[in-house]
Amino acid sequence: MSVDLTLDSNRPHIAHLTIDFGKLNLLTAQRLAELEETLRDLPEQVSVLTIGPEHSPEKLTGLTGGLHLERAKDMSVVEARDVLTTLHATMQTVRNLDAVTVCDCGTHALGAGFELALSCDFRVATRDAVLGLPEIDVGLVTGIEGGLLVRFVGLQRAKELIYLGEPIDGKQAAAEGLVNEATTPETHDDALEGIVERLAEKDPTILQYQTEVFRQWRSNGLETGMDHSLELIAACFGTEAQSEAMEGFLEGR
Repeated sequence: MSVDLTLDSNRPHIAHLTIDFGKLNLLTAQRLAELEETLRDLPEQVSVLTIGPEHSPEKLTGLTGGLHLERAKDMSVVEARDVLTTLHATMQTVRNLDAVTVCDCGTHALGAGFELALSCDFRVATRDAVLGLPEIDVGLVTGIEGGLLVRFVGLQRAKELIYLGEPIDGKQAAAEGLVNEATTPETHDDALEGIVERLAEKDPTILQYQTEVFRQWRSNGLETGMDHSLELIAACFGTEAQSEAMEGFLEGR
């Protein structure tokens, strides 16, 4: 059981991170630390990263069912704070990557698993996937990256999902903009690869610049982000990608 990072053999700027922590891919402090360390070691040339479970040949599985409650139920306040700090650091690392992240939710992403999905740029799930933040039903508050939900669906809908703790399926999540694609098991891999392929057509350097722009908008506010993006847009004019893309557009290619 581990976290595995592989570079695409034909597209070195694309990488795939798979999680295999056994049944439900439940998260512990040690597993989160392993995930964060792997993310921090991502090669600089990677501009597109998929994050998902290790599916078996027989059937799809889910991203993660969240924290390992059997191990967490007797934690002290100090121990819980340590685990949650590691969880938050891992999600921050995902959000601060220079690569565009594509999350494979598979058949489920719950609690911290859904927070991981929300931390990514794109999400794909099966139509009947179980998705949500059910912390309130196990005596916990939804917080940390759960707050990202407000940006996706607005405050009132976020209140409904968090206070009630009721999961939604992939089809509903797609309708609400929480996932980009809701698939059947048969079309799941193709849908995921379709997003990767479309991103792979873009210049890796420009993708990384755009990722930085989104990060500035999110972290420093829109006005400051706009100022910073001016410099990145100007920097594009020093790249071969900009020159070729504009020439191609003007020539009708």
